[in-house]
Amino acid sequence: MVDWIAVNTSWMYWTWQSGLALGGLFAAIAFMGIWDGIAPSVPRKGFLPIRTTRGDRFFIGIISLIAVFLIWLGIAGDTALWIPLAISLAWFAAEGRWG
Repeated sequence: MVDWIAVNTSWMYWTWQSGLALGGLFAAIAFMGIWDGIAPSVPRKGFLPIRTTRGDRFFIGIISLIAVFLIWLGIAGDTALWIPLAISLAWFAAEGRWG
């Protein structure tokens, strides 16, 4: 089993940071699933041009976070990564609350 993992994940440079991010994403998805099972989400209209549920806004937020970082890396390279982090978290919070 360990050999299979080593061979099939060798394309990715795994660090504790990437493992933490992936684990956090899986934990957030699991939490959202449990939360939706306990208190089902009601679609609502915010500033986004579509009616969205909590899960929709979470997904849009994750995709937006990735897009902000990729745009930043394309323009500025890997300098001052705290700037796209701040932009991403502010957008994620605003989109999750009012989106």
